[in-house]
Amino acid sequence: MKCIWFALLVEVMNVVDSYRPLTNRGSYEVSLSSTNAKTKAEVGYMMCMPKAPDYVHATARPSNPSLPHKFNVTILEIKRGSFIVELERVDQATGWDRMLITVDWSSYIGKGLYYQNMILWFPDAADTRGMNRNTASKYCIDKGGRLVDIVDKAMYDVVSNYCRQTIVFGSNDYVYIWLGSSYNTTTDTVTQSNGKPGYHGGWLSSYPHRGNGHETSTGLVLRIQPPSSTGTAHGMWNVLPTLNSAPVTQLCSTNLM
Repeated sequence: MKCIWFALLVEVMNVVDSYRPLTNRGSYEVSLSSTNAKTKAEVGYMMCMPKAPDYVHATARPSNPSLPHKFNVTILEIKRGSFIVELERVDQATGWDRMLITVDWSSYIGKGLYYQNMILWFPDAADTRGMNRNTASKYCIDKGGRLVDIVDKAMYDVVSNYCRQTIVFGSNDYVYIWLGSSYNTTTDTVTQSNGKPGYHGGWLSSYPHRGNGHETSTGLVLRIQPPSSTGTAHGMWNVLPTLNSAPVTQLCSTNLM
């Protein structure tokens, strides 16, 4: 079946050529049996894609919820109209009789970074301006994402390195990105925007600030220096959420599933 795009084609291709992510999700039902614990299947998107997605994430489950089968899914190949998966039964090291299996999937097309089922991207890596936290949050929301929450040291390293390699610094010796997490100056804790504990580390020297005069310094920014810099003024610090930090080049995030 041919895809008919009409006026939508221009908008979709503009998204593909920009830093704004194009995400899709869906479900596909396939009839499968296997004589051992692993088998392969082709999963169709059942929608028009402007190109093969850059990333696909998928899970699989019996269409009949009363069945005990559990599966791991490995993506083997990503194509424009479908993707190939390997299903491995993990509740038992055996095969199964023919049954309907539902594959739930999400895909991403764009120029961002995929990390643990999350897309990190800059709407414009060369756009530097003054932003407070609310402005930065609205900026990401308007682009279809949200501010980034840093979960742990591994994610901190990924975010920092991606920022240093991607941001167009120009004449700036550094730039900031706002984080979705908050810092509690009383309990000395970091909390993600979903209420879970966040990463308490990677602080700029002498931070976090606490005590008199810093009770409301609950916003978190990450100070980024260019890859060529040998300075050490790179890291996380807590500031007033209303502070119009500059220059900001905002990093946004979107979950795939």
